[in-house]
Amino acid sequence: MKKYLLPENVNWYRANMHCHTTCSDGTLTPEEVKEAYKNMGYSIVAYTDHEILLDHSDLNDEDFLAITSSEYSMNEAVPSFPKLSEGMYDWQRKKVYHMNIFSSDPHNVFQPAAHEDSIKWAENGKYVGTGKCDGYVRQYSKESINEVIRRCNEAGFLVQLNHPNWSLNEKEDYTGIEGLWSLEILNYATECISGAEYCPYIYDEMVRSGMHDLFCSMGDDNHNRGRSLGHSFGGSTIIGAKELKYDQIFSALKNGEFYCTSGRENPPMIKALYVEDNMVKIDFTPAVKVFLTGYCRSFRFVDHENEEFTHAEFPLWESDVMFRITVRDKYGNNAHTHFYKVSDYLEK
Repeated sequence: MKKYLLPENVNWYRANMHCHTTCSDGTLTPEEVKEAYKNMGYSIVAYTDHEILLDHSDLNDEDFLAITSSEYSMNEAVPSFPKLSEGMYDWQRKKVYHMNIFSSDPHNVFQPAAHEDSIKWAENGKYVGTGKCDGYVRQYSKESINEVIRRCNEAGFLVQLNHPNWSLNEKEDYTGIEGLWSLEILNYATECISGAEYCPYIYDEMVRSGMHDLFCSMGDDNHNRGRSLGHSFGGSTIIGAKELKYDQIFSALKNGEFYCTSGRENPPMIKALYVEDNMVKIDFTPAVKVFLTGYCRSFRFVDHENEEFTHAEFPLWESDVMFRITVRDKYGNNAHTHFYKVSDYLEK
């Protein structure tokens, strides 16, 4: 009997879950972002402009869906790292938490865990949102980030932790965070400029620290400065749903019915993922290596000596405890699943 880890008989929609426009510090308008991403085969964009929650449903059509979302920040008051030179700015040494919040209601622009003073971004220098918030003043602390997540969750939002390396987050900073929906394991814009924001190992650490229900996703964080598209289209989240409807897409995100993949054009895609006779079986677009990563020191891989293949199988062991799958293509791009619990799929 097949037990599907990714849903069968659905459509798969390519999404950018991290995006900035002229509504905050991006260069392209929301309409221009829609056009650029549709031209690259995307169906979904989460407009996560800084500190501002806007309803972009006027952009929706039968082939495109805008997710109502925002990027929140909490900044350390005192820099953690000592200056090594006089040219180092304080903001370069400060730790931050950046989180995307995604609304279950596309028309809800009331901002939980936000204060009037933090809602500062505007289009052409003029605020374009409602300014409605609960008045909460965020701080850089574990207590505050957990309170922010709690307030957002109660208001029907999913919360994602963004670019942990750029944020200077260390293990002590993300261990003990409660209520997160996902970790951004690739922030494409930051990866383009630093080579250090592809971080599945941090996802593994967070899961091993006890965050067993945490998902992983990818996004561009595109600002399109100079009207360039160079930082776009590199980190995608692939969402499975019957239709391109807001409630179905949000439900799929909430329930983990998605995977994520890197690569601008023709990134690796997972076509099917299921367990049958205690074997994990995967169908995918042409790849050169497939990995199973267990909860602890449990790793397995399949390759065909650099020849491309489209199917792989692994025995599922109780000692894996949890596992995730990575599919790597010949260009070094990776499709990632989140962690699954072995006990949900192993037949005794």
